[in-house]
Amino acid sequence: MPHSSLASTADRSHRDRTTPVVCLDADNTLWDTDGVFAAAQLRLLANVITATGIDMAKEDRLAYVREIDQELASRHHLGLRYPARLLIAALCHRLLGDEPDVAARKTWKDPSTIPLAKEVAEEIEKQYLSDLSVAPKLLPGVRTGLERLHDADAILVLVTEGGRDRVETLLQANKIDRYIDRVIDAPKRKELFVRLRRLFGSNVPVYMIGDQITRDIQPAAEAGLRTIHVEGKFRPIWEVGASAPTTHEASTFEDAANAVLARA
Repeated sequence: MPHSSLASTADRSHRDRTTPVVCLDADNTLWDTDGVFAAAQLRLLANVITATGIDMAKEDRLAYVREIDQELASRHHLGLRYPARLLIAALCHRLLGDEPDVAARKTWKDPSTIPLAKEVAEEIEKQYLSDLSVAPKLLPGVRTGLERLHDADAILVLVTEGGRDRVETLLQANKIDRYIDRVIDAPKRKELFVRLRRLFGSNVPVYMIGDQITRDIQPAAEAGLRTIHVEGKFRPIWEVGASAPTTHEASTFEDAANAVLARA
């Protein structure tokens, strides 16, 4: 993957004022991170059920886990990247009869109150983290979309909050690193996208493609970027009711790429 500075990437765009700059989200936009989490969360629930000896009556086991997951994420400063042991503890409280919000509050108040032997909880956490380390597969239309943007000389800037090293490893594992000009690991705030706009110049069309309205689309739109929303399978609780009326909607990444090439 090229390791040129962001400024030199911007210089490339200035040589052709019609060349679009496309900022990309990674997780659940390029690859199916949600699928990896779903499989890991289902096994986690099964292991907690085995350890406690208490099963749940609901048929939708993934929804059962994610209801608690969202309660924890909405309370933790790391959001969805909160420590795994909290989910194990909250699931135990839930299986013992607490409602999701109560289970989350109880766990948040005292994470050490987990009705499992320490070594059992540690083994469940170890398995969960191992399951989360599985490399996610590319989503439909991603490779074709990237190829089309690349062939059109678009400058592709991947913007992530998921860790530069991790993202570059996944780009290489999925053999799409050659399409990406630059990886930026930084909070997706309006200020970041304003800086990008200034670097590439006011005459250069700059886009943002992402799956989350609040984390990808809104801050980019506020900075003046053209935005394309590709709705993912997983919608966090903070996304419910969120809207970005100026964004273009696309069903797949390939459709998003085509919208850029058509100057959406």
